[in-house]
Parts: sequence; structure tokens; C-alpha cells
Amino acid sequence: MPFTVQQLNDDNTVGIAQLTLGINPAAAIFTETDWSGGSTATGIINLENTSALDVNYFVSADWYAAAGGTPQDARILAERLEITVTADPGGANEELYSGSLAGLIQQPPAGRLLAAANEDVEFELSLPDANATDLIQGMAIEFDLVFVAVEV
Repeated sequence: MPFTVQQLNDDNTVGIAQLTLGINPAAAIFTETDWSGGSTATGIINLENTSALDVNYFVSADWYAAAGGTPQDARILAERLEITVTADPGGANEELYSGSLAGLIQQPPAGRLLAAANEDVEFELSLPDANATDLIQGMAIEFDLVFVAVEV
């Protein structure tokens, strides 16, 4: 067996960054009732990047049946409701997504750079007249707006 030698260079350290993303408000921005064709509502959520790293963020809607409803009802309603997501309303006013609530999955596809420490994201929810048929009478849906941040 050959001889070996070892020397020690001690007390090296590495600190790993942690991503943090705050939202305000954390409570629901939509609590709508008695909707019919043409109904619309708007809510704003402020995103805050409190980490030392730049992040891209993505937005999704996680929808499910409301109390007393069925998954089938929720699916139909998620396809009928329209949502438009706009970053920095009143500023850059960049549309991140426009389409059915069911299709709001990890949008925008490449993410959006959270360039400032925080920015507003506006959500406009609507039920177009053409989508308000007898099929959806009495239905209800619940959904969460999910933000995912990824280090750039």
C-alpha cells in the first residue's frame, strides 16, 4: 500500500440563499355571488421578492368544487370563466395571460422577472354573455391563485 498524507484547510463556509416571495393581500381577492352573463370583478395582489436573488415568477389557478358542488361542475365553470392577468397595471401593463380560468397554468410560459422589490399583479375575472348558459345555473367554484418563484 502506498503512503499518503493529508493537510487540513479548515473553517471554510458557504451560505445558501433562500428564495422568499410575499403576497399582499393573502386573503381571497374574489368572493363573488349571484353572477350572470357579463359579470366581472377585478382584484390586485402585490408580490414582494424579499430574497437577495432575482426570480422569475409564474401564476396558476388551482380550482376545485365549491361546497356542495361536484368536480364536474367545477370543470365546466373553470372552462366558462375568463381571467386576464396583468403585471404592473398602470405601469408597464404587461399581459401575462388571458383565457379560461382552467387554462391558467404556469403563466407566462417563460416566467416574469420580478425586476423591482415588488410589483402589483391584476386579475380580471369575468363570465362572458356567450358562456352564461342554462348549463351553469346554480354552479359554484373555488380556486387558489398560486405564485411560484424560480431563481433566474
